[in-house]
Amino acid sequence: MGSMSYPPQPPVMPWAPAPPPRRRPRHPEAKLGPFTWRDLITVLAYALLMFLGLGALILFIPGVPELLGRDENAMIFAANLVSYAASFALVLWALGPELWRSFKTFRWYPWAKGFGVPGAWLVTIITSAVVVAIAASLMGIDPEDINQSANQQEASELISAMPFALMLLMVVILGPLVEEFVFRHLLIGKLSRWINPWIMVVLSALLFMSLHFIGKEWPTPITAAPYVVMGLSFGAGYVLSGKSIGYAWVMHAFSNLMALSLSTLLAPYLPS
Repeated sequence: MGSMSYPPQPPVMPWAPAPPPRRRPRHPEAKLGPFTWRDLITVLAYALLMFLGLGALILFIPGVPELLGRDENAMIFAANLVSYAASFALVLWALGPELWRSFKTFRWYPWAKGFGVPGAWLVTIITSAVVVAIAASLMGIDPEDINQSANQQEASELISAMPFALMLLMVVILGPLVEEFVFRHLLIGKLSRWINPWIMVVLSALLFMSLHFIGKEWPTPITAAPYVVMGLSFGAGYVLSGKSIGYAWVMHAFSNLMALSLSTLLAPYLPS
């Protein structure tokens, strides 16, 4: 009987090689193209509507002032609402599918991003209060003597005079997307192709602050601080979320929602 042959066996390794570690998927970043004609048209229209008062032309339409009861607050609100609504439509046109793609950022670290929205708002409120207190102390101003900025006073008057639902539409839905398009999507997202994005975060925060004082008053460290801190918060959220304008819009909308809600709830208890 002949001997049986067996296939050669592989050498026995003293240990098995460890499998390569699984790499966590890299957080995506929006691939934004260059500036477009849509961007330019939208920004020019925004400037004409908001800074040159083109939206106020609605008040020259026969019957509109009478419809608003010739109430000053109602007419201011109507002009602002028309301006923001027109700008909002142009922003949607300029962004195209990029806005809806940007919401995909919530697929990565959803819990962190979800809690980051109210967390950023709370940190912003605390930081603003601390900065304002320090600035008041350095300027020798009693905290009880700190007055609201003209923009805040105007907003408070509109909140008291206008229905909550209409204010919600303007300051929570329309306004935040328009401002995030200009100050985050364009200034940080597209300019960061040539300039460090964190430099643009600071610059956009300063320009964002300036927006709220144009044609009203000259900002002081006390009145400017809340807007600068908000701008830094929204800018940081925009960059860390992969340049997601959707996430920046949610942050801004939540911040305005809290301000609107608290102002409405506390209005009856504030001195007139």
